[in-house]
Amino acid sequence: MGARLGAREVLQRCLPTGQASVGPLTRHFLPRTSLASMGTDATLEKHLAAHPDVLEQLNLARDAAWSVTDNRLLGLCEQRIREILGVAESTQLANWYADASLSKAEKACLAFTEEYMIDVASLSDESAAAVRDELGDQALVDFVSSLLVIEQRQRIALTWATVFGDTK
Repeated sequence: MGARLGAREVLQRCLPTGQASVGPLTRHFLPRTSLASMGTDATLEKHLAAHPDVLEQLNLARDAAWSVTDNRLLGLCEQRIREILGVAESTQLANWYADASLSKAEKACLAFTEEYMIDVASLSDESAAAVRDELGDQALVDFVSSLLVIEQRQRIALTWATVFGDTK
């Protein structure tokens, strides 16, 4: 099976060509906006109406993310991202680690997602290994790439909703 990938190696594989390193991301607590009710897609469509080519590329990235990662798994992680950013309508996954209905793979991916959201530069090799052990090497890379797309879409929409005061 080849060399096992650590967290830093996985993140480096997912970076755009030419980007040299993974910098720290800090968690910012922004006031709750109407993003949860308006929806990420609607927010992006509204603010990119004059730039359909950019919207198309963002949507292609979204579609690719959902096509390479298990939809239930990615949906759980998207929900957790929204909860961490404060834009989810509920906090149903706040105690995911105690939820017996979640699989080992789902729990590994949710743990990875939380670390990723809080400080991507400090992702542990143990978290990456747990996901890799459940999904495999290529699926780990696909998962991290998908997580990046989902997280960026949420942050873009949250920023625009906050800056422009979007309402339902």
